[in-house]
Amino acid sequence: MRQLYYAVQTLLRGRGSNIIKIVSLTLGLFVGILLFAMVAFQLSFHKFFRQPEQLYLTFRTDNLDKTSSPYTYGTLAKALRENFPGEVVDATVMRDVGTNVFYSGSVRLMEYSAFLDEHFFSALGLKLVAGKSEELATPGVIFVSRSLARKISGSEDPSSALGKVVYADRKEAQTIRGVFEDIPQNSDISLDVALPMANLWKNNRAGWGFDISYLCLVRFADKKAAQQVQARLPEMMKKYMPDSGKGRKDSSVYLFRPLLQWHTDNPTVQTMVWVMAVLAIALLLLAAFNYILISVSSLARRAKAVGVHKCSGATEGNIFSMFLTETALIVSLSLCFVALLCYLFREPIEEITATSLTTLFAWNTLWVPLSVLFSVFILAGVMPSCLFASIPVTQVFRRYTERKTSWKRPLLFIQFMGVTFILGFLVVVFYQYRTVMNKDLGYNPDRVVMSWFRFGNEQGSAKSFFENLPMVEDYAVAGQQICYGYSGDSFDVGEGRKINVRMDWVGKDFIPMMGIKLRKGRNLNAENEVVVNEEFVRQTGWTDDPIGKQLIFWNEEKLTVVGVVADFAIRSAYYAQDPVLLKGSFDVNTHYLRLKEPFQENLNKLNKQMAEAFPTEDVVFYSLRKELDNDYTDIRRFRGGVLLASLSILLIALMGLQGYVKDEVRLRSKEIAIRKVNGADAG
Repeated sequence: MRQLYYAVQTLLRGRGSNIIKIVSLTLGLFVGILLFAMVAFQLSFHKFFRQPEQLYLTFRTDNLDKTSSPYTYGTLAKALRENFPGEVVDATVMRDVGTNVFYSGSVRLMEYSAFLDEHFFSALGLKLVAGKSEELATPGVIFVSRSLARKISGSEDPSSALGKVVYADRKEAQTIRGVFEDIPQNSDISLDVALPMANLWKNNRAGWGFDISYLCLVRFADKKAAQQVQARLPEMMKKYMPDSGKGRKDSSVYLFRPLLQWHTDNPTVQTMVWVMAVLAIALLLLAAFNYILISVSSLARRAKAVGVHKCSGATEGNIFSMFLTETALIVSLSLCFVALLCYLFREPIEEITATSLTTLFAWNTLWVPLSVLFSVFILAGVMPSCLFASIPVTQVFRRYTERKTSWKRPLLFIQFMGVTFILGFLVVVFYQYRTVMNKDLGYNPDRVVMSWFRFGNEQGSAKSFFENLPMVEDYAVAGQQICYGYSGDSFDVGEGRKINVRMDWVGKDFIPMMGIKLRKGRNLNAENEVVVNEEFVRQTGWTDDPIGKQLIFWNEEKLTVVGVVADFAIRSAYYAQDPVLLKGSFDVNTHYLRLKEPFQENLNKLNKQMAEAFPTEDVVFYSLRKELDNDYTDIRRFRGGVLLASLSILLIALMGLQGYVKDEVRLRSKEIAIRKVNGADAG
């Protein structure tokens, strides 16, 4: 208690240097704890599922182009349950469909949705809080998350949402028959609305050999069972696909990877985790070294006080404890200010970290900030305490003149080296961000808006309607949204070879309106014609002219290649280029408009006019550029985190420099006075 009293009195007397210590430690702990919490969050993905080590995701590797993808056939999960009852505890299939619009009365809800089968909740161990999973096999029903059920029913009781009817796109009635627990933010499997897979089955989707757009999640008895099924899987595939495994170049290999590794196997995530960890370590080390530097700089001022304590009977252990207590008080004050900063800047923090603070500092990851706090306390407290405890008792009788340059200059050098490294790294990150954001997409997304809805039976009537609107500059139609990636399919390209491609059905106005460059041939004029990109031609291995080549679709439809376009992105710019096929169609309903300037004003006018023209439809146009920018959100957040860490490190280093200069001036004041007496001026 006496040591605590002395520590408090010392802090009150030395307010100047202690304020610098508190500010630098607050900055270091604030950003360092956030960065380490983000690392822990990224490494905790999918751990909330029941016995997550038993969960595996099926990957399909194509032998032709060696690409590996988690998307496979929708019938695979059922086949695994039937053929391996001893090894497979359960298996489920899901198909992500992105954001769907639902109306609950007059309330418009945009919710992330996916098609699921009735095994989804039991396979993943996701809790159903109302309803029975078997009902998800019924077309026309939906399951919703607990938070969405609360929004729809207005009650905390999830069962009160059962039986409520919502309308998809204001037209199709969907009855809520189940409510599931909210999926935490640390998951790549995210949804608020579960649609029955039976809706796809009745449309003859998900057959063997086509429509490879499904995730197959399997719960195995153990790791050995997963290995056994993987070894026996080629034999099972012959049962459903007789051509599988006969040495054909298009045969595929299936393997199972732990679900826990799915997120961290992503190279982008790995890079972000490593960078955030390095930044956090550098920041905390610099904050701790800055504390040590300022403490060492006060040796000359506090040496006599230490000597007095020793004359009064204090041992080296007492002095060590007193200074360690002082460090504990300063760290505690800094921690209070960190909590205050988190409260005051909650929204910007959640924007940068892409998760809520309650999730970031959940109980299962709370050990991370506590470990950081303890490490900083030990590093910043032990070294100065040892130095002060070693001051001899004789310092009470004479002036302490030891400058401790062997300590101060290396500490200062480390800080400047760290600042140089971090600022250089910041320049690289900003340059990469600028490169990605300005990369040519292969088409022109400026002033383009999109919306899906069925406009009668004729494309011509839709075109005539939109081109007569005063704010519309150009019009085109397609089957899908270009910014979300097209659906996948396989095509027979001759000589017994198939390639997996991304494809869309488009009208003849799509290519010229989007500014996609035509390299060879001509544009689409008929439904049996296709245009392919340059990557498609490379993967087919065609060495002669591709114009006029025949392709066989899965339904034995023959398609003729009439043109080759330059490669263009079908997602954001940092995804690898896919082989793309555009097929002519007169029955698609994703409308693309290029608006005149001023863009935002015209977009608002357009949506207002759509609401007046189609009062019973959900016709809302949204900006293509904005959707593309949303795909760069993670990069933008990463850049923000690096910027925050860099500025914090710079400020901490400047505070350390200020403390060092102040101490040097005090120690050399007599020398400076003598030099001025001898004629030296301030310069």
